[in-house]
Amino acid sequence: MNNDIVIREKVNEQLTKFSESLSKGLNKPKRGFIHQILFGIQASKDIKLSEIARSLQERIKLIKIEIRLHRHMQDKELGLHLNKMILEQSSKRIDNDTVLAVDITHIHKPYAQKMDFLTRVGDGILSTDR
Repeated sequence: MNNDIVIREKVNEQLTKFSESLSKGLNKPKRGFIHQILFGIQASKDIKLSEIARSLQERIKLIKIEIRLHRHMQDKELGLHLNKMILEQSSKRIDNDTVLAVDITHIHKPYAQKMDFLTRVGDGILSTDR
């Protein structure tokens, strides 16, 4: 068996477990979408629908896959459901003593001039401020 296929199957198995935990109570098409979008992001290492669709390697036209994914992405109720499930699962791991640290130094908007809270950030790689 090809090594890529073995890795793909393992990732798919782990994502199935995770996507099932997020999609409890949803219908089959929405459950499938959640699994596909998570798999596609992982496989393509990208969040663009075209790259996600390409990584799914389905035997239909790429544009048809993109349209289907886009249609699901527009479902506000699905977004609310996912937010609720993520909060429920995350809240089990957080207590009063938990420290949540956010590193905003890697958020880089090179062309932004007028954004709320915009500041210069030192870049350790380039040894300059951005």
